[in-house]
This record gives sequence, structure tokens and C-alpha cells, in this order.
Amino acid sequence: MPVTRPETVTFDCWSTVLYEDSDDAHARRVAVVREYAGRAGREVDAGLAGEALRRTWSRFDQHWKAEIAPTPRDMAHWILEFVEAPDRSVADELAEVLATQSLDRRVLLLEGVDGALASLSSAGVSLGLVCDTGYSPGSTLRRILDRLGVLDYFGVTTFSDEVGVPKPHPEMFHRTLRGLGATAEGSVHVGDLKRTDVAGARRVGMRTVRITAHNDDTSEHDEADAVVDSHDHLLEILGYR
Repeated sequence: MPVTRPETVTFDCWSTVLYEDSDDAHARRVAVVREYAGRAGREVDAGLAGEALRRTWSRFDQHWKAEIAPTPRDMAHWILEFVEAPDRSVADELAEVLATQSLDRRVLLLEGVDGALASLSSAGVSLGLVCDTGYSPGSTLRRILDRLGVLDYFGVTTFSDEVGVPKPHPEMFHRTLRGLGATAEGSVHVGDLKRTDVAGARRVGMRTVRITAHNDDTSEHDEADAVVDSHDHLLEILGYR
């Protein structure tokens, strides 16, 4: 299926627009879990805190694959539940700290994405963002995108923690297209994951492009209509360069 000259282009967020260039993210989360477990009446060492995070992410992954979107608050409760903290009243505060940690880490734009967004926008293409969230919710990611100077390119930003379902659920894409006043037939979705980005966009009738610049998905799921290795390459195959 050709992907040239779309009227609308939607983008995945992580590994498509943004990536985290930080090797201390896990250690910082471990420190936060230890602090809040202590406040909740349960002293834990780094090993148990790390295991709580691992178990929580595994539970998140199960929900994600079942097309359920956990929130940071859900994840904070799971952490405190796993470490058997007697006082769960700190869960909301723990969730807020986990939700905003990315603001203090090195989150960057993929090479060329700002230029690609500028070129598409200048050509009159409507742009949207369709993003599954984990510890960092939509409210945090909008702040990061704004800080990096690209938020205003997107006419609609759709985040799973706000919609209540993740990709590949059709509502993530339908809501974005409705907000942009766009049709699926005139739209292309760009992302890095076959199971969520490719399958989800295709489910609603959009054309698809998989980008391998930061993550090359080698899973057995169906391939996109086109595969690119950079945002410069993306502009070429979309016909806007």
C-alpha cells in the first residue's frame, strides 16, 4: 500500500520521537521505592525494591498486552503491595514522583525528528501523537515535548493513561483522527512496534510506516507498509522531500 503524500501523519512517542539517554533511571526508581516504602512502614533493601519494580513492570506488560492502560497510581499501589507496606496512604505521592522523574532525566529527540515535523507542518500536513504511557503519563510527556520545542507541531496528543486503553486498541487512533478532523484513508501512522503501532493503525484503516532509527522490532508480527531507518528517510518515502 503506498504511503506517499498523506494529508495526516500520526507519530508514536518513545523510540519514534523521544528516547531516554540515561543509564541511571532504574537506580533512581529503586531509591524512590526504598524511600516511600520506608515512609509506608516497610524498610526494604535495593534488591527487594528492584524486584518490586520488575514485578510491577511485568504486571504492567500483562495489562498492556490485554489492551488495558494502567496509570502511575496503579503502579505505585502494586509496588507497595509487593513489598507488603502496611500504610498505602503514600501511594499517590509515590505515583507523582515516579510520574515526573523523566523531567529530571536526559530525554532527547531522535535525530532529524524536529526537522521532519517542521517540513511536514510547512507542507500543510496535520500531525498527531499517539502514545502508550508507563511511569511517565501524558501530562509529563507534554511538558517534555514542550521543553524540546516540538509540542506545538501536534494538533492532537493522545496518551493511553488518559484514554484508558493502549495501542493497538482502535480508540487510541480514532480519538486522534477525530481530533484532527482526519480520515484513516488519508492518514499514515509512524511508530517502532509492529504489535501496537502497525497492527493498531492498520486495524482502523491507516497506512503504516515502521521506523528503526532507535529500535528495530524483529518480532513476528505483520510488517508495516514501509520501513525507514531515519526521519530523513521518512520524509522521502512520504513524498515531502
